[in-house]
Amino acid sequence: MTDQFAKTEKQYIELTSGVQRFDHYSVYADPLLPQIFSHNFIQLHHTFPLDSLLPFFPSVPNLLHTNYIHVKASPLHTFPLILKQTLVKQGFVVEDELFFARGLEDWKQQAGHPLAAWGTEKSLADGSSIMNIYDALYIGEAAAEQKLQRKYPLYKNGTIMLVVCYSDASRTIPIGCGELFMNKEEKIAKIEEVAILDQFQRKGYGKILMSEMMAAAKLNGMETVYLVASGMDGVNGFYEKLGFKRFRRMHTIFHYFLT
Repeated sequence: MTDQFAKTEKQYIELTSGVQRFDHYSVYADPLLPQIFSHNFIQLHHTFPLDSLLPFFPSVPNLLHTNYIHVKASPLHTFPLILKQTLVKQGFVVEDELFFARGLEDWKQQAGHPLAAWGTEKSLADGSSIMNIYDALYIGEAAAEQKLQRKYPLYKNGTIMLVVCYSDASRTIPIGCGELFMNKEEKIAKIEEVAILDQFQRKGYGKILMSEMMAAAKLNGMETVYLVASGMDGVNGFYEKLGFKRFRRMHTIFHYFLT
């Protein structure tokens, strides 16, 4: 990952997660939301020796103060096939995080699509509502509410912009939203937490939302946008159709302990 993207990614993560740095890894933890996996993980440095990975795992729950293991390898790490096979046999989930980026110099669409909105009290309320509904489906109502309470001040003060998509031009029914975090120093924006309610998917709303987010980023002086997707997502081709190109892959390892 280039330094510019790494800086923006670090800034975004540290909005909700504290960090402790050690010689060969860093611990990112959110004590207010330990159940949110994306807020709590070990980031390995490129100096971390892969032959120490398995012996390292038992210490991870104590480092994170959680009942799960969540470790992200350095982008410079490449797991040998035998390591992946060993991890899977021992019950670990091994996935890839894929980084996609797109320059905005040739992005022609103007902001202000009739089915999208951002930067208003109504869009803030509507976007927060959609985020809460969507999260509740996957992490439960209580965790979704806690997550929203944690991030709402960032939405309210504009640190993270919520861009909302509506079912029609009346903008009465919000059906999707996404986060836009802008690093104005580097002129790089991160697109995150893109969500379209299930019943409205595959109807063109995702393209409308993503296009509005890129237009909003360009309007605010950003030169590049990027996002992180799971290697298991079926939407990576969708991003590529919008002009995104993959520039980095990073292995992630997860194991949840039932209590």
